[in-house]
Amino acid sequence: MRENKVLLVSDFVGVGKVALSTMIPILNIMEADVSYLPTAVISNNFDYGKVVVKELTDFMKDNKNTWKELDFQFDTITTGILMNPQQVEIVKEIINYHDRKPFIISDPIMGENGEIYPGLSNDLVEASRLMALEADLIIPNLTEFCLIVGRDYPCTDELNHTQLVSWLEKAKDKGVKSAIITSVKIEDEYYVYGYSEEESIFRVKIDYVPVEVGGTGDIFTSLIT
Repeated sequence: MRENKVLLVSDFVGVGKVALSTMIPILNIMEADVSYLPTAVISNNFDYGKVVVKELTDFMKDNKNTWKELDFQFDTITTGILMNPQQVEIVKEIINYHDRKPFIISDPIMGENGEIYPGLSNDLVEASRLMALEADLIIPNLTEFCLIVGRDYPCTDELNHTQLVSWLEKAKDKGVKSAIITSVKIEDEYYVYGYSEEESIFRVKIDYVPVEVGGTGDIFTSLIT
């Protein structure tokens, strides 16, 4: 059986087991052929409240040109943090030179609990919206999904099933092909919501474990990849 050739396009974080440092070993264990293209170097996990961010757009551009010349081909391209719309264009150019279009997954890392992570800008929000239209599947949390569809993050008491379904339908109308939304709380229950091109909107009830652990989203995206 041929290995799944995966390209991860995301950030390296100095302190904290998140992003590429979490995803690469998981996919290696799953026997994928893993390559990666860093979008930024970040000092530490966002949970610390203060970070230093160095975006790598120029490196990505040069890297893309070399890979195109060498004709590196991938089966799956999974994106995490994209710092600006220029980085989205670079990813699109990588996709376009392929002989066969890869399956594109976008984990639009922007924030949680109604707030954008410290050190990130509105350029990143715009990049995530653009990438959502290129992806075959997006995997945002509720905060990130609200940012993608242009809705205010709801107070927990205000969020209901009908409201969320209408937002998912709006995402479909905007051209988002498939979505899995993690960490949705409605009343006292937790769910994963989603839809695909072939299937209608669904939800799956999940158990909530009251522990804060960085990198759980990266683990989930790795398993989907």
